[in-house]
Amino acid sequence: MRRAATSLRSRGFTLLEMLVVIVLAGILLALVTVNTTPDPRQQLVREARRIGQLVGVAADEARIRGERVYWEADLRGYRFYAVGDGERQLLTDDVLRERNWEHPLEQLAIYEGDSARPSQIILAAGAPPVRLPIAREWVQPRWRLELASDVGRVAVEFDPAGRSRVIAQQ
Repeated sequence: MRRAATSLRSRGFTLLEMLVVIVLAGILLALVTVNTTPDPRQQLVREARRIGQLVGVAADEARIRGERVYWEADLRGYRFYAVGDGERQLLTDDVLRERNWEHPLEQLAIYEGDSARPSQIILAAGAPPVRLPIAREWVQPRWRLELASDVGRVAVEFDPAGRSRVIAQQ
C-alpha cells in the first residue's frame, strides 16, 4: 500500500513547483518584451545617423552625376533629388529613395554655418519643405540639422569634409 502512494506522488508536480515555473516564465517573458520594444529616442538617433550617412552618399552621387543634389524634408519624411538641365528628378534607387520618418516629427530646422538662428524651419504639418543643396565639391559648407519629436531632440552636424556627427539633446 505504501508503494502505491509513493508512485502516485512521483508522477505529478507539486503546487510549489508549478508556481516556480510560472514565475520564471513570467520573468523571461518580461525580459524579452522589454528588450524587443524599441525606444523612441533611440529610433530618432538612428534616423539622424542614417541621414548623416545618406547625405555622404548623396554627395558622392552629385560628383558622379555632375549635377547638384538636394535633400528635401518635411514633417512626414525626406527625399533626395537631382537638378540637371533645369529639370528636377527624384532619386529612386534603393539607398537614396524617399523615406518616411520612423517617429513623427514636431519640428525640423536647418542651421547654416555656425549660426545660432535657423535658416529654414518647419513647425507645423503642411508647411513647405526645407531644402538643402549638397555640393559636388569635396569641401562642403558647414550646416546642422535639428530633428525634434515628442520624445526628444537630436542634431546632425556636418563639417566641411562632409562628415556627420549626431548629438542627442535633452
